[in-house]
Amino acid sequence: MKSIIFLSLILLLSGCASDAKKYEYQVQSKDLFDQDQDGVINARDKCAETPLRAKTNNDGCPKEQKITTSRNVVIEFGYDKSTLTDNAKAKVISFANSVADLPGITILLIGDTSSEGSLEYNRKLALKRVETVKAALLTQGVKNIEITEQTFIDSKNIPKVLAGRKARVIALVDGESSIEMEKQFDLYNAGF
Repeated sequence: MKSIIFLSLILLLSGCASDAKKYEYQVQSKDLFDQDQDGVINARDKCAETPLRAKTNNDGCPKEQKITTSRNVVIEFGYDKSTLTDNAKAKVISFANSVADLPGITILLIGDTSSEGSLEYNRKLALKRVETVKAALLTQGVKNIEITEQTFIDSKNIPKVLAGRKARVIALVDGESSIEMEKQFDLYNAGF
């Protein structure tokens, strides 16, 4: 039995003992370096300037995500007034400048009043306030944006944080969007 194991071991070892071929140098045909550190080698990377920590597709190009936001602006009026104060004018101008070039948005102007007075009187005052703000926006160049109007009576769109009756117009912007690159989560990133 020992001789069979010994013979088997010799045969096994003799089969492995052959002349080794010398290593022949081969020219590197693919660039395996990842210059922009996005996880895709340069030979396959179609977007060589990917920002750090951006998620990429198989071609090394950053993935984009569309971000839609909504916001609101409150323009205050004096008691029983439908004219803009200097502070309110500045707010309307700032608001107009921030939305003038945004494609695909809508603005909902909601006229509001304090609770004093009759419902019909307050509805008319709310409409006057909405018309004042709309005219100011149009004067500031907000022309290609859909502007819709409501009063506190008709609207269920008033955000909860703005609930309650006040002398104001609430401008709600919807559909404001931007494109942003998806980012990889990095626990050690100091830029939080």
